[in-house]
Amino acid sequence: MFRFVVINKKVLVVFLLLIGIFVLLSPEIKENPRYYLFEKPFASTVNLIHSGFFLIFRGVSTTWNNYIDLVDVKEENQRLFEENKRLLAESLSLREKALAYDRLSQLLKVKDAIHTEFTVATIVAKEPTNWYSAVVINRGEEDGIRPNMGVITAEGIVGKITKTARHHSRVLLFSDRNSAVAGVIQRTRDEGIVTGGEGKVLRLNYILIDSNIQNGDLVLTSGTDSVFPPGIVIGRISRVESPQNALFHSIELVPEVSLSKIREVMVLNIPQPPEIEMLLKEDVR
Repeated sequence: MFRFVVINKKVLVVFLLLIGIFVLLSPEIKENPRYYLFEKPFASTVNLIHSGFFLIFRGVSTTWNNYIDLVDVKEENQRLFEENKRLLAESLSLREKALAYDRLSQLLKVKDAIHTEFTVATIVAKEPTNWYSAVVINRGEEDGIRPNMGVITAEGIVGKITKTARHHSRVLLFSDRNSAVAGVIQRTRDEGIVTGGEGKVLRLNYILIDSNIQNGDLVLTSGTDSVFPPGIVIGRISRVESPQNALFHSIELVPEVSLSKIREVMVLNIPQPPEIEMLLKEDVR
């Protein structure tokens, strides 16, 4: 019996407390003043226990509600984060379209100045080993593109077509060593050949030593190479050397077009009269 009481002590205590509560709350006990002295302290104890359970329950309930609120806030923050990313992507896309529209608008403004037909194209690939050598555009033979056509932007020349496919073409940039463009110094009207050099530097060849050349002089296309019309900007003279007993100046140019930034270009379609083409190919006797 004693062993049973020891093992189930907690159960018996709770059982006795419940019996005491029911006894003290019964109408017969409340009407008998003799039991008032027992009822008051016991009721106070019961109220204290009840208050403790109530506070614990309220705390747990408050914590649970706060947890649910935090979960809702986290989900809302995640939703707002995804929405913000979507809006940012749309904003960047719209900005790119606006910039492309501005570049195309600048190209169209050149139309009245060059007085020749052209095709607008976009650069889709660059020479992997040398960005200043060649690029590929998204226009080809089916768009009327053929080799030796000039390529320009609103700022100046870019290069010329050297190879074509059905839908794409290769453009040899003016900065390549194999490039050559007929140019003229705007101020003095001296004509020469502009070739590619080291990196971004161009060279202007065959300008006689007695020509009055200055740094900052603007060099334009002369129009005598049947690739570019006259008056397209090539670059500005940045260095002039005049060696003694030399026949020509040694001249370096800085191009006006930044080849690393161009995206849209114009491919010029300059008709070449058959007679001129025949005479240029004829051997000199």
